[in-house]
Amino acid sequence: MTEERTRGWDFTLMATTILLLAALGVQSLAGTLYSWWAHDAFVNWESGPGYTAFVGVMDVVAAPLVAGIVVVLGLCVPKRVFARRVLVAVSAGLIPPGLVAGAVGRSLATGLTAYLVAAAMLQTAVVALTLARGGGVAYITEGRGRNLGSALLHLGFIVFCLVVVALQDAALPLMLGVFFTSAILLAAGSAMSFYSRR
Repeated sequence: MTEERTRGWDFTLMATTILLLAALGVQSLAGTLYSWWAHDAFVNWESGPGYTAFVGVMDVVAAPLVAGIVVVLGLCVPKRVFARRVLVAVSAGLIPPGLVAGAVGRSLATGLTAYLVAAAMLQTAVVALTLARGGGVAYITEGRGRNLGSALLHLGFIVFCLVVVALQDAALPLMLGVFFTSAILLAAGSAMSFYSRR
């Protein structure tokens, strides 16, 4: 594959990820504003059927966005380690654990969680290989700091998706701990990606 085609592939994945995350952010903001309005407009809204219906609609809207982010991350993470012709096979290899877990648990969230855990394990290996300067890890940019920042950003996105998919009903300390871990990874990755020297 030529360098130009590689950069085109990377840009497509990057743009798709940004669009999906932006759409999820808009949905979250709209849901927050509606919840704030409904709290003042309806008595005991949080404990009534209106709130249950609202949560159901929010889940229906968010599900395809989260699934799309999961698929894009599944393509984006292993591309740093494997050639593009091997990428499809590796990405497909992340699917069976999700399918099995989803079938056993009879839950889309369980399947997505298993998929994200597998992707997180692979991305953790990418971070380790980047730190060790080995494994043939491929990046668009040059510089160890930027490359490590990119790896941490991807890991942070995956951990954040785990919070959205798997930890909404978990104990608050666990959810907050994982959420803050994703926030630290995203902040550190952003700083290293944008401010490291070549």
